[in-house]
Amino acid sequence: MAQDQKSEVPTEASDEANPHILAFAGSSVGIVQVKGARERWLAPALLHNCSTGIEESTWTTTPETVIGLRLHGAAVEDHNRRVVRTSGPGRDFTLQPKGARTRYLAHGSIKFGQVFLPDALLGRASEAENVPALVARLRDDLSFVPEKTLHALTFEYLRRAFDSRIPATSLEMEGRALLLVDWLIRLHHWPHGRATSRMGGLSPRQLQETRDFIAEHLANDICLDDLAELTGLTAKHFARAFKQSTGLPPHQYLILQRVEAAKRHLIDGKMSLASIALACGFADQSHFTATFRRAVGASPGAWRLEYAK
Repeated sequence: MAQDQKSEVPTEASDEANPHILAFAGSSVGIVQVKGARERWLAPALLHNCSTGIEESTWTTTPETVIGLRLHGAAVEDHNRRVVRTSGPGRDFTLQPKGARTRYLAHGSIKFGQVFLPDALLGRASEAENVPALVARLRDDLSFVPEKTLHALTFEYLRRAFDSRIPATSLEMEGRALLLVDWLIRLHHWPHGRATSRMGGLSPRQLQETRDFIAEHLANDICLDDLAELTGLTAKHFARAFKQSTGLPPHQYLILQRVEAAKRHLIDGKMSLASIALACGFADQSHFTATFRRAVGASPGAWRLEYAK
């Protein structure tokens, strides 16, 4: 897709972990933000702000399978088939298989997001479900059609990916990426639904080892593979089993443990808020404050003063 000006890509996206996606962002339309390339997320995300709209020739192919979502602004027309499809309420979602030709048009300012699903992620999820590889079976007709679940999952993925107030952890975004791919697998292999998995939770030993690992590595950027490796499960099955055992997804459990550890440091009173933030795995003091307030209902400083009374 040709454009009037090259996109502006934030310097935070200059990492080489996903050079093909960064190159795609650099040649894209409007102002583009990239998340997950430097952090090596399973599914990097792009956020586009196009003040002059998009032309049919802006993209011809994408480097990976992409889920796109129009967030607001001008309607988008899909010119990839005989009958033109147009986005609208409940129909802002599109799936673009890797390498598929794409022709989209928007007559005016628009904001939209993209989630990139690498072949390795799709293959790994297919193998975990013991189904044929999804990469070669992706449908090219899932464009601006009513698909409430994928729409909601994609919207939430993009919201958390670009939330600067409370940055997402790698563990959280891995879990969200697996949810997206899991629903894609259902659409392609079980379009009319399937029986609910009967997989149980973690064994007491697996659960204790997982809890111990999290407690010992709170200051680190824990990923789903780290936890799954402890139990001998795939990342996807581990996430399900962990939630079955604890009632919480792994990333929410991690957040709660970081908050509880922070409380202990606040009670001790020997460390500054900035030091507590780093010791407990928060990106910085601002991230710590926002997360703590959301979990507890008060800022760390206010909570410490109240506890000291």
